[in-house]
Amino acid sequence: MAETSDHHQGMSKPTERNAYVLPHRIDSYRSVVVDDALEDISPGNFQERLETSLDVWRLQGRRGVFLKLAIQQAGLIPIAVRLGFSFHHASKSGRNLVLTIWLPKDRPNNLPSGPTHFVGVAGVVMRGDGKILLVQEKSGPSARSKIWKLPGGLAEPRESIEEAVLREVLEETGVETKFVALTSVINLKPRKGNVARGGRSDLFCTCLLKSLQAYPTLSLQENEIKDAKWEFPQDVLEHGLYSLQDTVFRRSLETALSHEKNSKAGLTPERLPFGFIKGMARILRSKM
Repeated sequence: MAETSDHHQGMSKPTERNAYVLPHRIDSYRSVVVDDALEDISPGNFQERLETSLDVWRLQGRRGVFLKLAIQQAGLIPIAVRLGFSFHHASKSGRNLVLTIWLPKDRPNNLPSGPTHFVGVAGVVMRGDGKILLVQEKSGPSARSKIWKLPGGLAEPRESIEEAVLREVLEETGVETKFVALTSVINLKPRKGNVARGGRSDLFCTCLLKSLQAYPTLSLQENEIKDAKWEFPQDVLEHGLYSLQDTVFRRSLETALSHEKNSKAGLTPERLPFGFIKGMARILRSKM
């Protein structure tokens, strides 16, 4: 059978139409996911097959369709948009450019939106003598104000909060640490004009960490960190960013430090099975 659609050749048999449908799978929410075997498809063939696919999926009562393209297939995006698709999200790597369409015309679109939050992490790193680790950055808002702050950054895709904060501290300072507890979360609303955040909020997680060495050697990340130092907590609270009373950053540091006196002050990790399905997950919870 030549690769032409029923829009041009009157293809009417269900078996013929189904054979021309784009390769896809049905996810656990019964949405259509197209994410494979599109590498060598031409724009003309893609349009014909996508039109046929949408017709078939509507007849099958499907509701949502997710179309995943690689950045090399960006030329297919205008075709999908003309057929009703809209942008959902894109990955930094360029491997995932995802568009969606909601097929029913008599029901509201209940497909989930793209990612809504960034996850930021900061580590309150304690060494053997009780001092905590501070850094000065080379760029960004804190650099302009010459602020000493806790080491940290943004979580990468698929990272847990624990993995992200351990990695960020190690990358910025060379200090290997053990995760103790998640002690606070600041909900930072998006700033106007911050294009990089795409209007998303930031869940900024402060975590208590313990240095694996009593007196570790610092090794600074050359392109990001200007300087680093160790200070006793009482000194940190008396000057700079953390000296301002009743502010979110001071309160987050105070909460982390209070975990030393009260181990129930934070959320600690535990790995448990799901139960109703196979697999394990880590839960951060308060101690009972």
